[in-house]
Amino acid sequence: MREDQTNVNGNTILITGFGPFDKHVVNASWEAVKELSKLWPQTELCNIQLITKQIPVSYQYVSTEISKLWEEYDPIIVIHVGVSYKASCLTIEHIAHNTGYVRPDIDGKCPYESQDICHALKTNINVKNLCDSINENSKESGCTACISHDAGRYLCEYIFYQSLNIKTHKTLFIHVPDLNVYSSLQTAKGLYDIICFLVKNLNDD
Repeated sequence: MREDQTNVNGNTILITGFGPFDKHVVNASWEAVKELSKLWPQTELCNIQLITKQIPVSYQYVSTEISKLWEEYDPIIVIHVGVSYKASCLTIEHIAHNTGYVRPDIDGKCPYESQDICHALKTNINVKNLCDSINENSKESGCTACISHDAGRYLCEYIFYQSLNIKTHKTLFIHVPDLNVYSSLQTAKGLYDIICFLVKNLNDD
């Protein structure tokens, strides 16, 4: 799926992965998203347009560009994907916060935080049912899932908060394991199962 393909029918899913950072010279999140885009044309959901974007690990980029992607594509679902060395399965994040980001990004910068009060946003997607669904289908996909309530206060949580601030019922964040745990294809199949669940249970505006 071409990254620059525009939304022609209002039936679009946006999924993002991150670019390189620290020891993750090859970022497992973006590798899985790329693999998913290769699988997509042969899936039952191919009538839905899949837009994939690689996001640089930059607070400034995320703060200025994520809202533009929402506006441009008007997606029915947005899934942000990031890699975590702690992850041993597809880790479904539930909550994100607006403050506490003290770890510098690839530009050596942290975001400006104008608010002293920490505010949290939660996805309105039923993550428990989603997690159960993925685990029930784990033999086919090769992936299991768990729920997390701590997205790590880095770019993963930061991008999650930005999108939750736009549409809580359409936004999800998934931490995926590194490539030595799940292959790109394995993770892509798990992400596809997640999308299938979300499409089936979608509550639009």
